[in-house]
Amino acid sequence: MKKAKVYTLFSSSKGNCSYIKYDRDEFLIDCGVSARAIECSLKQLGTSLSNIDAIFITHEHSDHIKGVGTISKYFKMPIYAPDKSCAHISQYMPNDKKPISLVSNTVVELKDTALCPIATPHDARGSVGFRIRVGDEKIGYFTDIGHLSEGVLRGLSGCRRVIIESNHDVEMLKSGPYPYPLKQRILGEFGHLSNTLCAKLLPHLVRYGCESFVLAHLSEENNRPEIAFNESLSSLNANGFCVNVENEEDSVRLDVAKVCGITELT
Repeated sequence: MKKAKVYTLFSSSKGNCSYIKYDRDEFLIDCGVSARAIECSLKQLGTSLSNIDAIFITHEHSDHIKGVGTISKYFKMPIYAPDKSCAHISQYMPNDKKPISLVSNTVVELKDTALCPIATPHDARGSVGFRIRVGDEKIGYFTDIGHLSEGVLRGLSGCRRVIIESNHDVEMLKSGPYPYPLKQRILGEFGHLSNTLCAKLLPHLVRYGCESFVLAHLSEENNRPEIAFNESLSSLNANGFCVNVENEEDSVRLDVAKVCGITELT
């Protein structure tokens, strides 16, 4: 069976961008770093921005759209964004270019890939995650989610591979230097998913067929890769699942996305 190549290129509160290739399609999810940085990462994978068929934006916050101005100026690929985010994003694009509206639960089809945007609970004008169909496989991509809404859970269930937010350690955030209103925003129903909530979700997704996870969008101030990894590992182990065991057919794969560097969703 032909398998999609899925990579996070950048993943943190400072910038996010992922690359997916399947058959004739190559596309990005988010472009929250400079166009130059994205191009350098793509070249490491043997491709470039000139080969990208489309860019799909999850929402309009700067760590997801930083490169949109330069990319839309020099490249012709369509840029899709949630309907309510389009007006904000368009101000960074040339006057003759506009983002194409994404409507929640309305599928966008490329040549060999179909993406279904699903509304996510986040404090943006519009915010979505994606359920991606590539051949017979479904891949889930959900970051910037304040809580596990019914829509997010439906979107993730049945996905064989998943990129999921594990943004912060709650105690690190509470005791850290952020001002109180910002802490409340992150902890709120429209903020970011904590390590704890992410870890509780993973066994549920494995029961519905998921085999591989990448934990993404970690806060550099309020989290550490080993903390996020160990909390999810403990949750999976406690529910009877073995993790990252070589030559074990039922072993679940668990990785943490690099802040700046390529991480493959295997």
